[in-house]
Amino acid sequence: MNNSPGKGGFTLVELLVALAIIVTIVTMVYGSYFATSKSTQLCNAGLTVLQQGRKVLEQMAQQVRCSYADANQASANTAAVPHKREAMPENIINYFRGDPDNPGGEILHLVTTHGIFVGQQEDGLFDVTYKFDRSTATLSLYQTKFVGKVKDIAERKNWRPFAENVEAVELAFFDGEQWLPKWDFGQKQKLPYAVKISITCKDENDKQYCYGTVADICCRNNQGSVGPPDILAAVEEQ
Repeated sequence: MNNSPGKGGFTLVELLVALAIIVTIVTMVYGSYFATSKSTQLCNAGLTVLQQGRKVLEQMAQQVRCSYADANQASANTAAVPHKREAMPENIINYFRGDPDNPGGEILHLVTTHGIFVGQQEDGLFDVTYKFDRSTATLSLYQTKFVGKVKDIAERKNWRPFAENVEAVELAFFDGEQWLPKWDFGQKQKLPYAVKISITCKDENDKQYCYGTVADICCRNNQGSVGPPDILAAVEEQ
């Protein structure tokens, strides 16, 4: 064997040092990649919820802004407004009803000139109902053409999921002086001046996002009235 000192080579110590350096570099690169990947996932999850929340809020607010009620019917039946525990006369159409605490989940019903489904965006009136199922965290929408009569609850079968991962939906109704927790056209014989809408969504990382807006109703029944300003906001909560 030739053990001449002129021959080059690596000792075991040198190999171990080189291996340690390589492992350190790989660990740093992987750690940076993992952190970047995790940050991207968090950002994408938040962005998805942000886009869904804004879209749902804007479409819901647009339908509220375009709420409709027959002014002639309202004025003709003003004297016949029923008491709270009496049944509403059959000739009175309940154009607008809102109750975020409705046991059946149907938090908002209205007749509107704004349709949002593809194929149902032509001119005319639409019978619209929003239903919030807390057990599945789903906000669903029922929409059909309004033909002069509001369909009964049992007839509303074609529910479409409108938003998922919804933690809460809050509504308030402005009567010109104060905000009310509920509204029933059958009792008041008029539309609210504005509706305050607040939706809380949660992403896949359990981070909550709250969106809110105030939709001023521009129906002819409210012409000349002054409602609160329209506001659109998105607030992230830990």
